[in-house]
Amino acid sequence: MVEDDGRTAGAKADMNDYDIFATSPDEVLQDSATLRADDWRLLLRLSLPRVLNEPRGGSRKRALVVDVETTGLSPAVDEVIQLAMLPFIYEPETGRILEIEHDCAFEGLREPATPISDEAMLVTGITQETLESRRIETKVVEEIVAGVDLVVAHNAAFDRLMVEKHWNCFAEKPWSCSLASVDWLREGYSAGKLDYLGMRFGWFYDAHRALADCEACLALLAQELPVSGRRVMSVVREAAFREEHLICAVDAPFDLRLRLKERGYRWRPAELPSGKVWWTITLDPETEIAWLRSEIYGREATVPTRKVTAMNRFSERIC
Repeated sequence: MVEDDGRTAGAKADMNDYDIFATSPDEVLQDSATLRADDWRLLLRLSLPRVLNEPRGGSRKRALVVDVETTGLSPAVDEVIQLAMLPFIYEPETGRILEIEHDCAFEGLREPATPISDEAMLVTGITQETLESRRIETKVVEEIVAGVDLVVAHNAAFDRLMVEKHWNCFAEKPWSCSLASVDWLREGYSAGKLDYLGMRFGWFYDAHRALADCEACLALLAQELPVSGRRVMSVVREAAFREEHLICAVDAPFDLRLRLKERGYRWRPAELPSGKVWWTITLDPETEIAWLRSEIYGREATVPTRKVTAMNRFSERIC
């Protein structure tokens, strides 16, 4: 656990019942080190137990952490080369992670039709030769996905697009994102990268292999946020089931594009389906439509909207 100053000090008794580290700080630190506690930080290898917390009588649900490695970073042309899935049991009322189903975890490789980029090979260590004749059975993926009520990824805007290209079962489940659903800056973190957050919470792991990233994401879900005091899993689940709206600024004047960008609108390129449009997602569509009509169109323009839920969020279907 990370205290307010960011040092690793072991898990708080009231957070998780069992530790997530491969060793204990007491096995590493000398007594004299605690006298200079402001001068060091300790990182321990992540090692998730099977049971993280004992149940306290609440309801139990099963969720799934997903991570992929791909041939590159373009959802339009690149493919999945490695898929990992790690199911877990949690309490929806408290966000406490109860059991981590290591025995049901999956990690598999698939040979792509798209060549692997040099950058992907450097990051993952996976080569074209490694993937020859490798495939992931759709039935195996479907069996794991079928029994969960929520899919979580640490960059769902990318991971969901990639897995739905290959396995339709992912489109049938609600999704959430441990990167986008938490205001990491307001919680005191300068970035939301998984390995950086892990170091801030006191662990390191072998990043950029799909199952290791799943374990790191799950460890993150079990943490308590330092400012809000909420568990990450509670924030992520709440965000998943929040109803939002997609707003499309169709035919917005070109010379006002900077105002749209300043307000958080993003450009969807013309080569994509339903492209050539500025768009944003909001909890308050009436206010956003009024702003567009007043500040962008200067008239009572028709503004297309679409409901965004956990079933289509982070997917191409919202477009």
